[in-house]
Amino acid sequence: MNETNYLAIKGMHCSNCPTKIEKAVTEMAGVKEVNVNLSAENGRVTFNRKLVGISEIIDKIDKVGFEAKKVSE
Repeated sequence: MNETNYLAIKGMHCSNCPTKIEKAVTEMAGVKEVNVNLSAENGRVTFNRKLVGISEIIDKIDKVGFEAKKVSE
């Protein structure tokens, strides 16, 4: 069962930052797609909620050096 969530992401400062986030999150089991936008400071993630939760995804983004939080659609 796939779910898509939108995130506000702070702390990005160069074009490598979205790539770093996308790589880290894509490696998580259950994550189907990740798109991060540097200029808008946001991202969209689609995942199988039976395998991974949004809080785990946010924790992973925080661990690689950024601050993420879920936003309403």
